[in-house]
Amino acid sequence: MTETFDAIVLGSGVVGASTAFHLAKLGGLKVCVVERGELCSGGTAKSCAIVRSHYSVPSNTALTLASLEIFSDFNDCLEDDDAESGFVNSGYLILAPEGGLAGKMRANLAMQSDVGAETFELSPAEALERHPFLALDDVALIGYEPRSGYADPYLTTSSFLRAARARGAVVKTGCAAERLLLDGGRVTGVATPRGELRAGIVVSALGPWTRGLTDPLGLEIPLEISRHTVLTFKGNAPYGRDLPVVKDLTTANKMYFRPATGGVVLVGTGDHGDPLAAADDMDENLDDDFILLQGGQLARRLAGFEEAVPTASWVGAYDITPDWNPVLGPVSGIEGLTLAYGFSGHGFKLAPALGKVLAQSVLGLAQDVDLAPYRLGRFAEGRLLTGAYGVGSIS
Repeated sequence: MTETFDAIVLGSGVVGASTAFHLAKLGGLKVCVVERGELCSGGTAKSCAIVRSHYSVPSNTALTLASLEIFSDFNDCLEDDDAESGFVNSGYLILAPEGGLAGKMRANLAMQSDVGAETFELSPAEALERHPFLALDDVALIGYEPRSGYADPYLTTSSFLRAARARGAVVKTGCAAERLLLDGGRVTGVATPRGELRAGIVVSALGPWTRGLTDPLGLEIPLEISRHTVLTFKGNAPYGRDLPVVKDLTTANKMYFRPATGGVVLVGTGDHGDPLAAADDMDENLDDDFILLQGGQLARRLAGFEEAVPTASWVGAYDITPDWNPVLGPVSGIEGLTLAYGFSGHGFKLAPALGKVLAQSVLGLAQDVDLAPYRLGRFAEGRLLTGAYGVGSIS
């Protein structure tokens, strides 16, 4: 059976969901979201859903500032009184050690302020007013964002999809995109096990699974996949849900932590992770040494976590580009195809506003944030978006 739409979005993670909603809202398009599994069952499902504007690439900060506006006014932006994101405006602290990183962070705080971010330096005493459990003896500089925090990845994604459906979008689960359909270098749709879906616009938001679409086209895309582990720990007392998110640049793996359900602390890393040949080759087993490392780092940073007990864990895949920033926009030689991949741990933060900007790009509208720096061709041109902190998820 063949069905016809105005646009097809591949992937029902938060980027795909936001893009589908904005295509329907801004362009009045009949959109079909194609998902091989269940809704929000890929990378978004494993996201720690931290929302912050601290970047050293100005366009990243601009996108996250726009996303913060959406999170702060979620129901009105989605035009749905029942929309939920689970956003907790807890604030965000970033800690730098003595040396070069502190200097880079101080310059970066100034750049962010110029872009419009509400971010500034705190004294240790001011930081402890906001987060009294912190040990800060080895910290040279503390940055703070009062408007940031964390959200719920499933609630956010499902709300975007519901809002898209309210505008006529169709969502097909258990329906893999087997291949892109082309006619003379132009997209005409996708083939699925249920038949062909026809559209002159296809937006691929497949994350670590992007090569399944691009390899058969002969496209060589820079994409590396890695495995990241998230742990939760229980300390001596409940860890309050309003405590700020903390990014700790004094640690080699750029550890971050935030409150999680049940009074525990959720801990992850901003480093490269473990390389994977493919996202579906995920090893779910945990490394005891890694648990001890994260527990030890947490104990040094937080009072009351000296004897913390791990309570849960999960692993997820990062889709990484050479500069740890996404590829966004059209593909030369394939008219109608837009790629959105390589988020390298940034996807959730960018997604609410990015879906709008991707829709604007597809529809030929003025873009709230220029996507040109994220073009696929930047790697061949040597115009990488490497941040002040080097490659990694804090870029």
